[in-house]
Amino acid sequence: MKSHVDISGNRVQITRVFDAPRELVFSWWTQPEKLQQWSGCKEATKCEIEMDFRVGGSFTQKMQIAGAGEFSLAGKYDEIVEPEKIAYHASMGPALVRVVVEFLTEGKGTRVVLTQEGLPDEFTCKAVSQGTMESFDKLDAVLARQAIVNQS
Repeated sequence: MKSHVDISGNRVQITRVFDAPRELVFSWWTQPEKLQQWSGCKEATKCEIEMDFRVGGSFTQKMQIAGAGEFSLAGKYDEIVEPEKIAYHASMGPALVRVVVEFLTEGKGTRVVLTQEGLPDEFTCKAVSQGTMESFDKLDAVLARQAIVNQS
């Protein structure tokens, strides 16, 4: 399944089913060395992440995007329920965005529902959703490669 996107006002919700167990999918969001492998749009040539993955902990993400320069994101974790939910708020330019990522078991896979609220306008909603879908494509590929390694 490719990603399903719903944009409404300043809110974007993206749903994607990954062919991997919930605990495994969740783990790819919890460590910088894992997150750097898939986070960022397809034009991202470099992604650096520093994170203190705990409630109240902070994170920064810097991406080099071909033809567009550097994009930075910083935020704090508000809620972490392993392996069910991650909630945080992040500064995206002038906007403070609240993000909730839910991990739901669906058969042998995992349905991820990512909701972002507080984006400044429809153009930003579309750009963020496109970049998130491209990130999810990369995560899907990483999970597929890990499944092959685990079967060996």
